[in-house]
Amino acid sequence: MTTIVSAFFKIPSKRPYSDYHAHLKRWFRSIRSPVIFFTSADVYADIVAMGVATPHVLFQLMTVEDFAAWDLGRDFWGRQNERDVEQYHTPELAAIWYEKKEFVKRAFALSAADVFIWCDAGAIRNEASEAAAHGFGLREAPVNDGRIHVQCIGTLECSEYYKFPASKYAGAIIAGNREAWVHFTHLYRQVMRDYDTAGVSCSSDQYVMMSCNDRVPALFCEHSPTHSSVDRWFFFLEQL
Repeated sequence: MTTIVSAFFKIPSKRPYSDYHAHLKRWFRSIRSPVIFFTSADVYADIVAMGVATPHVLFQLMTVEDFAAWDLGRDFWGRQNERDVEQYHTPELAAIWYEKKEFVKRAFALSAADVFIWCDAGAIRNEASEAAAHGFGLREAPVNDGRIHVQCIGTLECSEYYKFPASKYAGAIIAGNREAWVHFTHLYRQVMRDYDTAGVSCSSDQYVMMSCNDRVPALFCEHSPTHSSVDRWFFFLEQL
């Protein structure tokens, strides 16, 4: 059994909230697998207003202030933002990237599923992705093996710390069973602390994930994209 986990909040981000509205509508009208979706009351009201049937979705209302990321301190995230080469990122965006695994851990208590797939709420952006998402989370994908399954979109020489424009992992969709997610969470936090100590921004989850793989490669299973019209940053939509 598989559960999709996602979240969306109105935060200072790469683009205005209105730009994501169409993506959200595609997301909810295409995914058929059981979903646990974390969001705020105002975004939930907008989703209801879309008129999309969501009987398979369990909504969990919370606020940005409830994020576990803030346990590290606002100064921590401000520090990462100052170091981030990609200055269009914000501390709130970095916090929600960190929070992905925390949302999955919250979902453990809400679902009896063996496998949990994190999927960004903005991951379905065209008709090809929407069609692929009809089977997302319902396919017999071999991901219940104690590993974190990641989308690998390139090759890269190992580095002690990764920065823009390094590109290897697409972090929008990540899959694993409970054991894998717990292991990943502990490793991620340690690697993130090391980035901070070294004075390197750990805002972007894809860079931290790449370092996690360098440290414990046995925890990760890399998948390659297939040749299709689905965006390569979201190709798990047609594989899982």
